[in-house]
Amino acid sequence: MSGMKMTICCFIALAVIASGVLADDVKIKISGPGAVDANTIKAGEKVLVDIYTATDTTRTGFTLGFAIKSEDISRVIHVADSGNGLNKNGDIKGYEGWNDKSVWDFGGVFAVERDWDGQLPDLLGFGGLSIKKGWEPSDLKKTISFEIIVPEPGTLVIDSAYYPPGGKWLFSSPPRLAGPSSPSWDGPHIFKVVE
Repeated sequence: MSGMKMTICCFIALAVIASGVLADDVKIKISGPGAVDANTIKAGEKVLVDIYTATDTTRTGFTLGFAIKSEDISRVIHVADSGNGLNKNGDIKGYEGWNDKSVWDFGGVFAVERDWDGQLPDLLGFGGLSIKKGWEPSDLKKTISFEIIVPEPGTLVIDSAYYPPGGKWLFSSPPRLAGPSSPSWDGPHIFKVVE
């Protein structure tokens, strides 16, 4: 390879690395009054479980699922905020265009609450489709959150989960753009819940 081609290739590689968008990615963090630190939740206080997503190409659909489980905590409380979220209870919120139809224009983000009653394990799924615009390449941003109260101390686990009919996490695009991708995941997350 000539020196000029090598310089251009290195420049392009550095520009991609500097942009922070290297792949499809999903991460979780906690926030709110119940978040003591990154791995500790205060029992009896509201805590937001924030879902961050990133993509390196235009996406026209997605499916994600999460499970909340514990061996020593029997339930969580889903904080009601009626009419102000992605679901009827209002405890599930969207951000960065995931709260309306500006990104996922075919009905917005769907929250699949097949087993979202507070009795652990809880299971929550998400999906969205875009017909016109799509989800443009994006650095890691908070796009969804759900608010809970853990009423007792113990250990809480939030992990990836699947729900029918998908069977796996998927960020999709037409083959001419990139085809489907299973995003990377930084979990499961184990949280210590303290008095």
